[in-house]
Formats: sequence, C-alpha cells, structure tokens
Amino acid sequence: MIKIENLWVELNGNLILEDISLEIKKGEIVAIVGPNGGGKTTLIRTILGFVKPTKGRVLIDGKEPKDYIKSGKVGYLPQKSSYERDFPVSALDVVMFGLVEVKISKKEKEKKALEVLRYVGMESFKDKPFGKLSGGQQQRVMIARAIISEPELLILDEPSTGVDVVAQESFYEFIKKLNQEKGITVLMITHDIGAVGSFVHKVVGLNKKLHYFGDFKDFLQKSNVDKLYGSEVKLLIHSPECFTCQYFNVEVKKH
Repeated sequence: MIKIENLWVELNGNLILEDISLEIKKGEIVAIVGPNGGGKTTLIRTILGFVKPTKGRVLIDGKEPKDYIKSGKVGYLPQKSSYERDFPVSALDVVMFGLVEVKISKKEKEKKALEVLRYVGMESFKDKPFGKLSGGQQQRVMIARAIISEPELLILDEPSTGVDVVAQESFYEFIKKLNQEKGITVLMITHDIGAVGSFVHKVVGLNKKLHYFGDFKDFLQKSNVDKLYGSEVKLLIHSPECFTCQYFNVEVKKH
C-alpha cells in the first residue's frame, strides 16, 4: 500500500527526516511512535503529498501521493485543533464535508452521511452542534467524515489527544473493527504505545531516522525503546492478561 524509498525531508534549512525506507502492506494497522519533534507528522504529511521530499520518493499503491489522493481513496484525521470547540455546524454537516468534492446530490450526501454516523454509533447525535459534543463523540464524527468516501487508506495524527481513557479505548476498538470489517489500511501517529499494542501489526519507531520497523512485541526490547527515545523509558502496556514486562520490570495490568 505504501512504499517509502530513501526519503529525506528538509524544511526551512532543517533536516527533519533522514534516509527513511519502509513498506506497509494493504490491510495492516501501523503505529508511528517516537519523541516530540522526531518528524512523525512530517512523515505523514509527506505521504499525503503535502510536503515534497528533498530526496527519495513515496508511492501509495504504486502511484505518486497527489495522484492517489485525487482518487478519494485516502481518509485523513489531523490533530485536534482549536476550531472544534465553537464549530457552528451539526455533526451531520461535518460528515457531509467529507463529500464536498463528490458530484452527487445533497440528498444522496445526507443519506451516506447518516449511514456512516450509524456505523460509528453517532446517528442519534446527527443534529447536535459539533462543538457541544464530548471529545470522544467529536472524534467519532471526524472518523465518520474521514471514511465517508470509502477510503482504502486511513491516516490518523494523534487521534487520542484530548480524549479520556474510556473514550480512547472505545476509539481504538473501533479502529480495529474498521480494519477487520472493511480491510482499510490504517497508519496512525500515537504516544499511547501500550494502548495500541494489542492490535497494531507493525510499529514505526521514528526520531529523524528510522530506528525501528517491525512487530510490536519485538519493539518492546529495552534497547529499541532506549535508542528511539534516547533515555530510560518505562512503558505501561494494555493487555488482556496481567504479566510482568521482563524488559522494564513493570507490572502490567489490563486497564
């Protein structure tokens, strides 16, 4: 689905990404993790075609990013922003914005928007002002907007920011369901390494350079985490069972 070859990105004279190469297969859920300022958002903006590589290239399903995105097969959920609190439109309107460039009637757009709101469990909130919804509810509405065009690739930039723990777990369960039922490839930036560990297929450990790309279980080796973050790190892992993490000497329990 995504192929990145020898990618270098320089912005305003600063080297942000250095020699990144990796391949993400169709149907995988992949988490991008790493310290703040490590280039995570720049990487997904480059994948989306918003940032031009200095060297190297990105291909999505064999196409240049801008060409692939024109097909409407990419759903994108950016970081939460300040407009959300006072956004003066209904939840239904927000979802319909995801079809703004699709040439179908307003009635057809409304029908599709209601279908995806039902899928994310938000149909009963369709007429409620978006700004009056809770963080978790807003998140689900924005996911509905991102998937209304039936994308093959869904890209999420720190989707759990500003959301409480209960809503966060519910959201990740929904992402897992979306992947399993619709086969959507998911690429997400997250700081919740433990929360996503039970269902992601691969982890990208990024701090300017690609420090790790592989299975979550192998990523947990202490040497990998310390190399990525540059310091001693302890992790809290969400897991179906209680166990002791041999690498971090931390008792880990289901939350």
